[in-house]
Amino acid sequence: MSDLSNVLGDLDRLMEAAQREAQAAADRQHDPRAEGSGTALDGKVSVRLAADGRVSELHLDEQVMAWPAPELAREIASAFNAAWATARSNDPAAAAAAAVDPAALAERLREVREQSLQSMRAITDSLAGVMQKIDQRVQG
Repeated sequence: MSDLSNVLGDLDRLMEAAQREAQAAADRQHDPRAEGSGTALDGKVSVRLAADGRVSELHLDEQVMAWPAPELAREIASAFNAAWATARSNDPAAAAAAAVDPAALAERLREVREQSLQSMRAITDSLAGVMQKIDQRVQG
């Protein structure tokens, strides 16, 4: 039975480690330290984001200054979105973390742990039954 306890302890430690990793991934997903830059209209509109996520630089070429406001706003938004995406993708771990749903991962780990416990109980019960039969034959 102590082997089963060891296995269950190992499963608990693995689950806790996976949950810590999922939380760290979520924390990295919200980490504002990455800088980024983006452009639109072949560089005529450019945006640079500082490490804190704020716009540190906005460049508008003189040619675009005469554009209608809605079109210019759309291009500025496009450059900003590109800068934001660049900031998020500078760190491959952060980009991977963005695809991870920590809550869903934790729930799946709980499900796997519960299934493992049920399987181990069934194995333990079977082994106990076999041991009981062996013991009966030896004593009988």
